[in-house]
Amino acid sequence: MILGCINIHYHHLFSCQDTPTVPIGRSPRTDTLLKAEKVVLEFDGCVVRGAHFYWLHKGTVDARPDHILNLIHYEDAASLSVTILKKKLRGRIFLGCDNHPLSRQEVMDLVDKSGKFDKKFQGFTGTSDPLGKKLNNSNTRKELGWEPKYPSFAHFLGVSE
Repeated sequence: MILGCINIHYHHLFSCQDTPTVPIGRSPRTDTLLKAEKVVLEFDGCVVRGAHFYWLHKGTVDARPDHILNLIHYEDAASLSVTILKKKLRGRIFLGCDNHPLSRQEVMDLVDKSGKFDKKFQGFTGTSDPLGKKLNNSNTRKELGWEPKYPSFAHFLGVSE
């Protein structure tokens, strides 16, 4: 079985694993991901459409603070993939996220609130990039009987939202 874990862009505000993706030709990055997904499915593999992973690297980021991020912990992404492999499912698409979408600013506020990082984020400077989508993987969870170890980014950090 081939299992691909890729991040696909959706063209709906609220999305799940059955939501259509943006059409081919809209973005070279997305085209690459959609083509990879197609190959995995042609070989009767399963695809996990993953949510964003966010890293604290710089003091400022040229992106809008209200852009929506859908997060999943690496352990949860791995756990979801293992669950799919154990069920021996073929030719399917699943979505991995924690069902608690946050804006970029909310993510960084939680990081700051946690006190776990020495580096302080200065802020966002962008205003014109897309807002992002809110993903929901309730169908994936129900079908597979899977739940994430970390139900939210705030829970992972050990802070209240």
